[in-house]
Amino acid sequence: MRFPLIRALLASLLLTAAACVAADPITVTDIAGRQVTLAHPAQRVILADARALQALQIVHPDDPFKNLIAWDNTLKTKAPDLYALYLQRFPQLSKLPMLENAYLSDFSVERTVQMRPDLIIFDFGVLEKLKQSRVLDQLEKIGVPVVFIDFRLRPLSNSVPSIRLLGKVLGDEQHAEAWSQFYQQRLSLIRDRTASLTAQQRPLVFIERHAGMTGDECCFTYGKGSFGEFIETAGGKNVGSDLFSGKNGTIGLEQLITSQPGKYLMTGADWSDNYKQSIGVPLGYTADLKLAQQRLDHLLNRNGLNVLKAVKQRDVMVIYHQFYDSPLNILAVEAMAKFLHPQLFTDLNPQADLETVHHDFLKMPYSGLFWLTATP
Repeated sequence: MRFPLIRALLASLLLTAAACVAADPITVTDIAGRQVTLAHPAQRVILADARALQALQIVHPDDPFKNLIAWDNTLKTKAPDLYALYLQRFPQLSKLPMLENAYLSDFSVERTVQMRPDLIIFDFGVLEKLKQSRVLDQLEKIGVPVVFIDFRLRPLSNSVPSIRLLGKVLGDEQHAEAWSQFYQQRLSLIRDRTASLTAQQRPLVFIERHAGMTGDECCFTYGKGSFGEFIETAGGKNVGSDLFSGKNGTIGLEQLITSQPGKYLMTGADWSDNYKQSIGVPLGYTADLKLAQQRLDHLLNRNGLNVLKAVKQRDVMVIYHQFYDSPLNILAVEAMAKFLHPQLFTDLNPQADLETVHHDFLKMPYSGLFWLTATP
């Protein structure tokens, strides 16, 4: 079902928005609860976690990266299909200085200051490390504003506030608000319908995180957060939520067989650039349906998994891994809801919404494959 109010909503917000950039200082409260003041909408931005690239595109769809002066290397290392796509479509990104990811290395204040940023955007998960290393204190003393966003730790709670925050600091609240209303309406629709489900009506679901990325091994999964949260919201009961309080963990194959989930999910992407042994389902913007189906069939025939009732009955879906850290995560929830409860969501069309999001919000052509169910 295409969202009928999207274009009208976006047009209305654009018409009512101010045509000029506000001259007054901007004060916001970020996802970490910090109050931050900017003298004006940011003009020189460092994106310290490049996986949030599409968030900038939602806020500034017509010229999404005009204010970006540096980014980190996570898109290149963690989402190579996205990295290749965006370099092809926005070749100016290849000229940006590339920083080491703040999770894995010390963030260089000295190098940052030389770039003269007026805003640095960090992922919320790196907050404590930046505090302990005193990087945050140094940036505040120098006078470089820092905000924290989150599409990864508490995605369904923090995605909308993060987009609205970016709309304010980047001076384009109308696009941010249009996306936020779309997101909230879709999420509310799903939550309202699954709220009536009894415990017996919620299928037990196991999700295999980055299935096949490093070969045939199994079974890395999600706990309460990320895709685990998506499953619960979509009307399922996530196996890992009772086992891991954090976002992920590994269970043994014997334990998985004993649990006998009614539905089996996997996450997939094209990891072949960084993991030559990958046999994962290469979903994403350049995915090939035939190859994706072949890879899915291979993964389902692994020893142990092929005895699961869900696998035998082909109650299996693989979904794009990169939704775990993306403002587009609502599309993953839609796809899961449709998969888990097709009768409850007969009027929900995640594929149509996916294409609408690219056309209306990202302002880019749609291509690729982002979820796939097993064939009988």
